[in-house]
Amino acid sequence: MNKLISVVVAILMFSSCGNPEKPATEKSTTIVERDFTINTATEIGHEFGEGELRVSKLKNLLALDSLSFSQTKMIPDAMRVLFVNVAARYDGKMFQFPLTVGKTWKYRWDGETQITIENPEDIEIAAGTFPNCLKHKSVLIGADNGTELEHALINGTRYLWFAKGVGLVKMRYEHSNGIITEAELIEHNLAKQSKDYFPVSLGSTWTYKWKNNYYNEVFFENVTVGENRSKANLYKGKHELKVIVSSENGEMLGQRDFYVDKTKRHLGLRQSSSRQGIKSSQTVPNTTSLFFGMIGYFYGVEIFKFPITVGKSWTYQGPIGSEAHVTVEPYEQVELSTGTYQKCLKHKTVFKGESSDTDTDTDLVNGTRYLWFAKGVGLVKMRYEHSNGTVTEAELIEYSVQGKSEEYLPLNLDTTWTYKWQNDYFKPIIEKIKVVEAGSGHETPFQKAQYTVIISDDQPGEAQVVCKLTPKKLSGKKIRLRTDGRGYYIPSHTVKIKDSSNRIPNRRSGNWEYEFRKPYKSPLTLTYNVSLKHDEETRGYLESREGSKSERDTATFPYLRPDCTFWTGYHLFIIGGTNPDIEVEFDLPKGWRVSTPWKRLGKTRNKFSVKNQRELTDSAILIGQHAEGVAKLGKTEVMLAVGGNLKTSIDKMQNTTSNFLNKYAEMFNGGPTQPVLFIINPFEDLRMDRLKGRAIGYSVSILMNSNLDEETKHLWGPFLGHEVFHIWNGITALKQFSLKEHWFLEGITSYYTEIASVDMGYITEQEFFERLERTCESYLSSSSDATIGGSSKTSALGYNGGSVTAISLDLQIRHLTENRKHLDHVMQQLYQKFGNIQKKYTQRDVIDAVNKVSKENFEPFFKTYVTGKERFPLSEYFNYAGLDVQIEYSEELPTTDYIIDVLKTSLQKEKWRLISVNGVKVNAFADLRESAKSWKSGDALTVTIEENDETLTLPVTLSGIFDNPPTTRDVSVRITKKAETNRLQRAILAGILGNN
Repeated sequence: MNKLISVVVAILMFSSCGNPEKPATEKSTTIVERDFTINTATEIGHEFGEGELRVSKLKNLLALDSLSFSQTKMIPDAMRVLFVNVAARYDGKMFQFPLTVGKTWKYRWDGETQITIENPEDIEIAAGTFPNCLKHKSVLIGADNGTELEHALINGTRYLWFAKGVGLVKMRYEHSNGIITEAELIEHNLAKQSKDYFPVSLGSTWTYKWKNNYYNEVFFENVTVGENRSKANLYKGKHELKVIVSSENGEMLGQRDFYVDKTKRHLGLRQSSSRQGIKSSQTVPNTTSLFFGMIGYFYGVEIFKFPITVGKSWTYQGPIGSEAHVTVEPYEQVELSTGTYQKCLKHKTVFKGESSDTDTDTDLVNGTRYLWFAKGVGLVKMRYEHSNGTVTEAELIEYSVQGKSEEYLPLNLDTTWTYKWQNDYFKPIIEKIKVVEAGSGHETPFQKAQYTVIISDDQPGEAQVVCKLTPKKLSGKKIRLRTDGRGYYIPSHTVKIKDSSNRIPNRRSGNWEYEFRKPYKSPLTLTYNVSLKHDEETRGYLESREGSKSERDTATFPYLRPDCTFWTGYHLFIIGGTNPDIEVEFDLPKGWRVSTPWKRLGKTRNKFSVKNQRELTDSAILIGQHAEGVAKLGKTEVMLAVGGNLKTSIDKMQNTTSNFLNKYAEMFNGGPTQPVLFIINPFEDLRMDRLKGRAIGYSVSILMNSNLDEETKHLWGPFLGHEVFHIWNGITALKQFSLKEHWFLEGITSYYTEIASVDMGYITEQEFFERLERTCESYLSSSSDATIGGSSKTSALGYNGGSVTAISLDLQIRHLTENRKHLDHVMQQLYQKFGNIQKKYTQRDVIDAVNKVSKENFEPFFKTYVTGKERFPLSEYFNYAGLDVQIEYSEELPTTDYIIDVLKTSLQKEKWRLISVNGVKVNAFADLRESAKSWKSGDALTVTIEENDETLTLPVTLSGIFDNPPTTRDVSVRITKKAETNRLQRAILAGILGNN
């Protein structure tokens, strides 16, 4: 219904005309033409949709044309159709003048609309009392396109009330299925005075509040009058593609932006600038970009014409005067290293007629180009057969499509593709493309920004942010801002901006762009609210839209606890372009503190200096009455901010963090000087194994529910050690180039955490072997379709496969060098070379470092086991340390997820942590799989759980049992010391376990 309202709004807008004396005629001339930009959001700030309506104010009528409307996945198709149909069904004649009481007229579309001007009425709403409002009644009947729901939403009676010199002030739409939509004006700002029922002066804005019993949710809708868009702006749509180009060894060559123009009829690409943006060190001086040189051009190109059908063809102007003839050929299967793609769309383009200053340029443009697109994936392969015999080939090596898509070129925000391409002129080039919100990266640059975050003790989950912004260009008309998150917690109707003369601009679009009628006077003041009031609703909405709980599970969502509030900078701050001078101050209740990774200013507790906008947004922040501590080793410092019942254990956390800092600093021969912040709070879900950590810039958000005592130190000790190791591997240094290095980021970290934990007594030697067994089991049972060195982020391959890779490398290096060299030396080399977080390492760099340390060629090892799909010969490698490995495959047993569901159903509790079953301690749900195979409905168990910090022992009658429960076949790995070993084997094992 949002649309409806939008519609309404839109409609309102049109009404803006005055009362010409003559009836409309075919010879009516256009006085002015405007585009109305419409943005709708929920009451708590969820972006709901946006669109544009063309309004033509004629001498004798006000005409309305529906241009476009887009929406989030939250809106059903019926709403989209409703918006388009309501906006278009006035046939350009929503008003006919003169407007007199009793006047009525009809027109037909696929149904019929009868409009009547009824007696004026006084309207009293929250925004004020508006006397003698024009009452505009429309009766819509006979809608017969779309679904039954769409018919019911279109058919009905709609009342609009217009106040002279204001515009639309109220709407009531009585739909034929009994649903009622009501809207009212809550705020307006006219660019200049008017006597029209709906003014169309540039810069005028209206904000409406609306609701119906279809959504049962309050929405806010902003309407802005803007200039009619020219054809030059057609490509400035909702999305852009950011293209980043680098050499195969990781050298950055530059980047380019492409506008995306997608309509019902076509999908086009156009470069945002004709200026050189990517350097070349190759034979040919042209820019080395797959998208720039061979797919998209400065003046635009139509990639698709819809509907896409085999045999369809069209022609467009290609680069430098060439003619491009496109044909959609029969579908083909494409096999690449990333997988096999069935039924790919084959897109053929023949370029001819180009004549440039050099024969080389001419020959490289003229020729035949083939593109293969896989549905839901995007472009997977290109072959460009240039007229001089050169062939350029490109293939997809990695991709991540956010959410689901059935498009041949998915445009879901944050979707990424990485390509590798080459030809006779260029060595292999790596090109990464990302879908971003239109305008992202083109924000107004500021020379200074000062933020004040104001929080009261009675509303700890709410805040007001006041920003004083000084643009580098001290005078201008346009300001463009952005959020690096998605603005979930910023109610859009609370955002206000003014210049130093208190002049207010108008919001132009959903891209946080504002325009002043006259040049603004610097500095600008931006104010807005942030709110956690609807935290659960936001989470539920994201999970339903994105089909994932990953962000919630990895502790990146803001949250409210009894003693503190957790924020991330990218959810909290609205920013502009590059800004090197930023200050942030927190105005907090007495006794509260704020913990951030930023540098404190002077002796103040709550005022900070921030290096740049990346540091501002990529940070975690804890505000409240939490505890603080610090672990230091030389110049390496970890700040601790701990909330909830974990505050009593801050000394243990501080000591443990210091222990691991000392251990890793010895290995790396030093530590970073950049301070890192650990924010630690209890996990709200008390089920077992809830230990989560996620790095955000130079901060780490940690959620844990373990009691920090001697009995559980084998859990919380290594967990903290894992996050401490990331200070070297991923946070301040060793930044991975792509997801292909994920195994190194997490697997290497897991391996070193385990051996350090043994050395420092957090786990015993026997526990180390047991954990190593589970790691190997998880790795061996993972899908054979994926590879460790692929783009997988699963724990089986990313963490466990990576950890097995680490120990396999360590054992081999020690064996080859007679224990004089080991994996530590590889890590030291990489840390020295990639200690600057701006310089990213690749898998190639890892291989080179291993080869240098071992003085052997490990290329076949990586090709076979890391980027290949063969399993490691564990028995051979572990034998180097005198260890015996026995691998067995078990019978089919119930899955862990099934066991969890049964216990949840039987306990009828959501938040709990399992301690024991029938008196036997349970370390993991998987420990119950053997006994669960014989569970039957009605069986009685005695279960001990932890709930709300209280330990409960309960009798449980099992329910939710399946006759044929889901099962998997497990791998069982047993690792034991061999009875007879030689000196080198014993030395290698002692070296790994720290028993030299």
